[in-house]
Amino acid sequence: MKRKKNTSTKYTNKKVRNATVLKYYGITFKSKLELYCYKKLKEANINFQYEKVKYELIPSFTFENECYELYKKKTERFFGPQKKLIRSITYTPDFVGEHNGVRFVVETKGNPNETFPLRWKLFKRYLFERQMENILYLPRNQKQVDETVELIKSIGKK
Repeated sequence: MKRKKNTSTKYTNKKVRNATVLKYYGITFKSKLELYCYKKLKEANINFQYEKVKYELIPSFTFENECYELYKKKTERFFGPQKKLIRSITYTPDFVGEHNGVRFVVETKGNPNETFPLRWKLFKRYLFERQMENILYLPRNQKQVDETVELIKSIGKK
């Protein structure tokens, strides 16, 4: 049986590879690991937001130089020069919060897709350029989520 190719013009970057989408108290999580992290952060009484903060890593712009590439113009395909609006590159971390006055970001990634490593580097560069002090966590399994929650709880304790 042949699979039909996805011909939609929308980007499908939102799908997490080999992940199970789950609903919990009206919130849709893209993976079991995200839900697990959500529950653990709640249990620890850590203040956070789930997928509420979006960062614009690279703003949109119009490419003014001549560029010959295939694109659609209404219903026809056209190969020729174009001046095109290039969409911005954004990043929405799974969890953003603050504990004892220190900001943190948690990105759960069991199986990252092809675009994630580049987006993660761009995000780090974004924080660096703006001198934004955030502690970043990238747990890849439940054990690492547990460690992440313990590390967050220990922020500010001496």
